[in-house]
Amino acid sequence: MRRTAAAALLAAVLFSAGAAPAQQPAFEPVGTIADIMREIIYPMSDALFYVMRSPPETDYDWNLLARRFLTLAESGNLIMMDGRSVAEDDWMTYARELVDVSRSAHGAALARDLDAIQALSPRMEASCRTCHEQYHPRYRRRPPPPDDR
Repeated sequence: MRRTAAAALLAAVLFSAGAAPAQQPAFEPVGTIADIMREIIYPMSDALFYVMRSPPETDYDWNLLARRFLTLAESGNLIMMDGRSVAEDDWMTYARELVDVSRSAHGAALARDLDAIQALSPRMEASCRTCHEQYHPRYRRRPPPPDDR
C-alpha cells in the first residue's frame, strides 16, 4: 500500500512538473523608445556615420568601435521587444535592418576593415531615415521660422 501511494505521489509530482507551462523571462523595460534612441542608438550610430573623423588606429580604438557596433546591434533587439515595439511590420523591418547593419559593422571592426565600415554608412542612413519618416512625429516637420516683418 505504501509503495502504491508513494508511486502515485511521485507520478503526480512528475506529471505536474512536466505539465507546468514554461515561464517566460521577466523583461522589465526601463527606458522608452525615445530614451533608447537618444541614449544608445544616436551616439552609437555616430560611430559609424563619422568614423573617418577619427579613424581607429590602436587596438583600443578598434575594440571600442567594435563594442559600439555591438551595442548598436543589440539596441535593435531592444526596440523589437514586446511592450516597446510598434505592432507594424515596417517597424520590425527597420529594427532588423538596424541589427543587420550593426552586426556587419561589428564584424568589420573586428576584422579592422575600415573600408567595409564606411561602405555600411549609406545603408544605415537609409534605414534610419525611412524609419524616422514613418514613425518620428517631428522628423523633418519643424515649423517654418517666424516671419521677420
